[in-house]
Amino acid sequence: MHRYTVELQIVGQDLNPEEVTRTLGLAPTQVRRKGEPKVEGATSKWTTNMWAFEVLPQGRDDWSSLGDALASVLSTFGPLRDRLHAYSAANQIYLWCGHFTSSFDGGPTFSPGLLKSLGDFGVQLVLDTYCERTDEVPTRSTPTGTR
Repeated sequence: MHRYTVELQIVGQDLNPEEVTRTLGLAPTQVRRKGEPKVEGATSKWTTNMWAFEVLPQGRDDWSSLGDALASVLSTFGPLRDRLHAYSAANQIYLWCGHFTSSFDGGPTFSPGLLKSLGDFGVQLVLDTYCERTDEVPTRSTPTGTR
């Protein structure tokens, strides 16, 4: 089984998340500030500021298709592309994609049109894969006539 999450992130030393919110007209789903603890009570701290916006399908916490998720991000941020790219000189902008899988087969596929749209959008795509444990033991089939 494969599940996906997608988030547009802007990361930078001097990034002002409130300014990004005003400029893009979108409330972030996540903000990180340089110097804040990564986890409450932890000694490790964030070294950069971040503004992030996660796009989710209606009524769900993840996507079954990474292509659909990326198309949704492009439809959300496509009209804001010029305002978004104004941040690219001093910051990193990328699409962060979480790929959660409980199997070693399959994975995302992208149409040529989606690949072109991603290239035209002009930001990096980061794909992080996480293997999930399942309670089921996978069964292995033997091809007919062999043992």
